[in-house]
Amino acid sequence: MKRILDVAGDLRVAFWLMLVAGGVMWAGSIYASINYSLIDSLNGIPFGQWFADKGIKNISVTWWIPAMFFIFFLLGINTLACTLRRIMALVPRRESLGTKKFMVLLSPSLIHLLFMLMLAGHFLSFTVVRQNKIPVTEGVKMLINGIGNADVVSVKNEFFPETSLLKNRISQSIVELSFNENGKQIPARISFMEPVMVKGMILQLDMERKKRERIIKPDPADENCNKEKKFHYSETVKTEKPQLFLMVTKDPGLIILLPGFTIVILLMGWYFYQTGISKYKNGFAEQENGNETRNS
Repeated sequence: MKRILDVAGDLRVAFWLMLVAGGVMWAGSIYASINYSLIDSLNGIPFGQWFADKGIKNISVTWWIPAMFFIFFLLGINTLACTLRRIMALVPRRESLGTKKFMVLLSPSLIHLLFMLMLAGHFLSFTVVRQNKIPVTEGVKMLINGIGNADVVSVKNEFFPETSLLKNRISQSIVELSFNENGKQIPARISFMEPVMVKGMILQLDMERKKRERIIKPDPADENCNKEKKFHYSETVKTEKPQLFLMVTKDPGLIILLPGFTIVILLMGWYFYQTGISKYKNGFAEQENGNETRNS
C-alpha cells in the first residue's frame, strides 16, 4: 500500500497531469469558441444525456471533454494519495507534537480532502442537474415539476430614471408567486440576482427579447405627410419585446458545494491565523534572545 501511495502521490506525476490538463483545457477553449452553439446547448442538461445525444455525433469537436474528465480523475487520485501519505506521516507524531500543533499541520490535508469532496459536488452538478424554463405571465397558474402549482400574483418592471442614459430600459423585474402547500398559500418574491429556494428547487428569473414588427405611421401634422405615404408606405420597424422566464433548477451538488466552501474558508482562515501567530511568537522570542545575548 505504501508503494502504491508513493507512486500515485508523486509530485512529478501531479506536475505532468496539471500540464496536460492545462493543454487540454486550452484546446477545449478554442473548440468551444468555434462551436459555441453546440457547447452552449450543454447548459441545463445532464452531461450524460447531452453527450449521448450530441457529443458522440460531434466527437471531433467534443473529444476534449471526456479527456478532461479522465485527466482530472487521475489528478484527484494523485491528490488523494499525496494527502493520505502526509496524514500517515503526521499521525504517529500526534503525541509529541501536541493537539494544537498537530491540528495546524493537519489542516492543509483536511483542506485537500474537502477540495476533493467539492470537486465531486461539481461533478454531481455537471451530470445530474435538471433545469426547466417556464414563461411568466401575470395572473396565470403554472405547474412546476417537483413543486406543484404556483399562481403568478404580479409582475412588476422597474425602469431606470428619465435622467439616466438607460431611460425606458428595465432595471429590475419583480415576480410575486403564491404556492399552495397543504391548503396554505405560501408567498415568494423573486427578482434578478435574488433567487429563492422552494422544496430543494432554485427559482430565479431570466429574460429574453423576442423580435416583433411595429408599424410606424407618419405624423399627419407633418407638412411632408401625404395620405399615400400614410396608408400605403408606412415604415416597418423591428423592435424587441422582453419576455420573463422562471428558471427552475435542481442541483444536488449544491448540498456539497456550499457547506464545503464555508468550511474550507473557515479552516484556511484558522490555519493562516495560527501560523501567523506562531511566526510572530518565534520572531519575538528570537529578538528577546538576541537582546539578552547583547546585554550579557
